[in-house]
Amino acid sequence: MKTLKSVFSKTIVLSMATALILSGCGKTATETPSTNTNASPAPVATEAAKPVTLKFVQLSPGKQADAQEVWDEFNKKLATLLPNTKVEFVPVTPAEYADKWKLMAASAEPIDIAWTGYALDYPSEVNKGSYMELDALVDKYAPELKKEIPSWVLDRARVNGKLYAIPNYQQAVDSRPTLRVPKEFIDKGYIDPKLAQETFYKNGPVSKESFAVIEGYLEKLKANNQLRKGFSPNVLTSMQHHNILISATAPFKLVGDLKDPKSLKVINWYDTPQEQLFIKTMTDWYAKGYIRKDILSLQNQRQDEGKPDGNIAWFHSLIGSIEDQSKTDSTRYGFPIQVIPMEEKYTISALSDSTNLAIPRTSKNPERAMQLINLLDTVKGKELYNLLVWGIEGKHYKKISDNKIETIGYSGQGTADAKYGIQNWGSGNTANSYETQANPANFTQIWKDINAGATISPLLGYKPTLDPIKTELAQIAAVVKEYQGTVNALVLESGAVADSDAKYKEFIDKMKKAGSDKVIAELQKQIDEFFKTK
Repeated sequence: MKTLKSVFSKTIVLSMATALILSGCGKTATETPSTNTNASPAPVATEAAKPVTLKFVQLSPGKQADAQEVWDEFNKKLATLLPNTKVEFVPVTPAEYADKWKLMAASAEPIDIAWTGYALDYPSEVNKGSYMELDALVDKYAPELKKEIPSWVLDRARVNGKLYAIPNYQQAVDSRPTLRVPKEFIDKGYIDPKLAQETFYKNGPVSKESFAVIEGYLEKLKANNQLRKGFSPNVLTSMQHHNILISATAPFKLVGDLKDPKSLKVINWYDTPQEQLFIKTMTDWYAKGYIRKDILSLQNQRQDEGKPDGNIAWFHSLIGSIEDQSKTDSTRYGFPIQVIPMEEKYTISALSDSTNLAIPRTSKNPERAMQLINLLDTVKGKELYNLLVWGIEGKHYKKISDNKIETIGYSGQGTADAKYGIQNWGSGNTANSYETQANPANFTQIWKDINAGATISPLLGYKPTLDPIKTELAQIAAVVKEYQGTVNALVLESGAVADSDAKYKEFIDKMKKAGSDKVIAELQKQIDEFFKTK
């Protein structure tokens, strides 16, 4: 996932939930497990006996070589679960999705199920009438769904209290930032992971104290001629940007105590002392030789992370235990890696879910569409869902155990040139997904447990109205791209910009001229109104 987004990427929840009612304060998620039976599921009773073909616009790597074969098998399986129903899949890549959706919506193309999420402005699509309201359809045609997906997950897709999409159930906590280092340097005493972790937890990832710990490590490496490709500055600040309102409002976020809604204030995360400290520190490290001199010429500044002769430290996200993540990274990179977490607690603060299935207003078969979504999101349709995601056993994956597979031809998630394999978080309930060789052991239970203990933002369900500030947001995005680049090709945060203090001031001034103060005021007004009516 986006987790997705990143894309980065954390992309990327609990056991089955009891009703969790969000009041005006943050709380811990609590859940009860669902009953999982090995008995063959009974066919779903359809509203009518007539044959129906559902058009499903699907987030996908694109049409892969074996896609049609998998879709044929899917329809054979579906016939046993939802009689008289077939699916016509329309695979669309993330890069193409926004443009293709606009064309489909403008032409009122009949579509029965469509992915919606981070590639679109979901609240605006709802306000335009793109999707049907689903509460009544869920109650009548998807009762299992409400039992197996926590209510707070569904709340993420509500607009003005009404449900317009079914979030694809997955890991939902904010990623915790970590420092990754080759274990050999820990063994040599260049950095003490326990002391580093204590300092990070106490002071936060971006602080003079935390940077001092990392710099002490870099100094020792330089003294011992072990800097290799140097330090990689990428990703840390983006992982700190919790409580992002929605991706379309970047770089604006909320700060304050999640347990005290009145304390939550909208800020521009670039216009903060922490961001200024980050840029100043990276500039200093670049001058001292800790960051490679040609970093601005690299299309992907992260290209040497995880290589034996590459970066000697880099930031990344953590979902799960430190031990499991260190083991997974060591296997992934081919040499021992140590993960050092930089934040202690998990929160669920994304205020708009990043990946969902909706029923467009142009659907001619909304009842049948909801029944199919119910199958993709519940234990009843687990085999069907895994067939759609991973393909055919023996051809696209090898079964390792009941819930563990080894994908063939790729690791992680399928690519356009893979024979078959799509994003498991794009088409249903990942609690029912097979785990793969790319996952740590017991990955599903890990993310369920993590989410079960996370603090939920009291603003879950708030959806900003962007029309009053859409011009300003577009102008600000252009300024950010000019001065900050992208997550894989930083500019100011790379440390390589001469006179970064002056450039930083210029950057903030341009954002203010583009309307950052107006955006902050408008979003704060909307949030204050949200609490008044909640």
